This record gives sequence, C-alpha cells and structure tokens, in this order.
Amino acid sequence: MIQWEFMMILNPLDAVCDVKRNDAVCVSNLKSAKPVDKAILQERPDVKIFLPFRFHTYRPKELFMENTYRNYLVAPGGDHVLSLVDEISYRAPPAPPLSQMNELSSDLFCNGDNRPANCPVDCRCTHMIDVPLNSIVEIVLVDEVQSPNLSHPFHLHGISYNVIGIGRSPDKNIKKINLKHALDLDRKGLLHRQYNLPPFKDTIAVPNNGYVVIRLKADNPGYWLFHCHFIYHIVIGMSLILHIGTQSDLPPVPPNFPRCGDHLPAITPPHYPIH
Repeated sequence: MIQWEFMMILNPLDAVCDVKRNDAVCVSNLKSAKPVDKAILQERPDVKIFLPFRFHTYRPKELFMENTYRNYLVAPGGDHVLSLVDEISYRAPPAPPLSQMNELSSDLFCNGDNRPANCPVDCRCTHMIDVPLNSIVEIVLVDEVQSPNLSHPFHLHGISYNVIGIGRSPDKNIKKINLKHALDLDRKGLLHRQYNLPPFKDTIAVPNNGYVVIRLKADNPGYWLFHCHFIYHIVIGMSLILHIGTQSDLPPVPPNFPRCGDHLPAITPPHYPIH
C-alpha cells in the first residue's frame, strides 16, 4: 500500500494568493480568530505609507575610500550591497529616543519626505516616520530587491498589524515591480486587499517582486523598530522607526533611569613614579 503525504506551504514564493490552491496558502488567505477593529476595515486609512526597499550596490572604488568606514554585505554573487528603505539606509541614533529624545539633534532624523540635503545614493540617517496616536495606518511594502527565491520577513515591534493584501502585479507586461508601478496599481484599485477578518501578525514575508499591504491602529505610543528580520540586512540598514504619538503621550522617564554612556568606566591617567 502506497501512502502519499501532501505538504501545505505557507506564503509560497510564487505569491499566487488570489486563487484557491491545494499546495499553498498565503497569510492574506487566513482569517483572524478574534474580532477585528472596524476602524481597521474602513476604506480609507488615516495615514498611508509606501515603503519600497532595495539594495544599493557599491563599486569597490566607491566603497574603499580613505577616511571612510561604510558598512556593507558581501552578497552570494560577490556584490557589496547596502540596504535602503524608501531610499534611506537606517543609522541608529547615538542614544535611545524613548528616554533621551531631548538630547538628540533633529538633524539626525529623516524620512522619505525629509531627506538630508544633498544626501548621496547611499543616504544614511535615522529613518523615522511620525504617525498620530490612535490613527489607522496602512503600510504598503514593495520589494524592489527582486532576488529570486528570497522573501524578506518584515517585523514590527510594539504592535500587531492586520495583513489585508499580498501579491504581485496583475500586469503581466511588468517584469519588475517598483514604487511608481505600485502607486499606479493603488490608484487603479488593483492592489489586492481583503477585509474579511484579516489575520493579525507581527512579521510578514514580502514576496520577491511583490507587495504586502498591512493595516494597524497606532494605539501604543513609542518608538517602534520596523525591520527586515534577516540579521545581516538589519546591519546594513533595512530598518526604520515607526514613531507613534508624541513625547507627551509617553510616561515620564523614571528617576535615575540608566542613560546612554552610564556604563563607561572611570578612566584615570596612569601614574608613573618620579625617579
């Protein structure tokens, strides 16, 4: 007697999510086991954010310049790459914004609408997006990396989101999706969305050459990291901060709370005996 076993794949790499199939299921095909806030399901969110992500590839002569130290990843093909989200590579601030924001210069922070002046193609700064407390936020992640057989898992700290859409462009003439094409699909209502109990997640794999649409209620104030979960992609900048609310929405910093730099030992000059 021959017994056959069939394996169901979650989030197939081919990103075919809008048809019923027996071999795979996309997260967007799942249903939430608990009720979903009706505000999440409204047609128009309060805030809509498009986040294309890709790699910047260095030429060796650009990378190894005197008096510079540029972090990069050597990809399997030998390319030296940096991660960009909305054309920005995340650089961590020198102190935590949650407890020491008043000590950080506003010049450190940036986003797609507010990049540093004359920022080069490998633009580096603390990528932070401000959203109002309790607003309904829609984020569209667009994979411009387009590496075959690679789906980038994006993770959000501090809050769960609902996955309302996953897919690739329905236009078969488009070989590679990009921000411009995703915006055009959105204007035409062709980004796949479904509002019937969309599942809750805190990590979602964005299909290569595809997109993911997520919704969340920004009801947890703070500075929350949103990043690809490949460690080596975090190191080279595939991250940003989703800043929910304002400083006044946060509890006060506790007295004697540790500060960045408190761990440094006291340094005394060596004592040399006089002869």
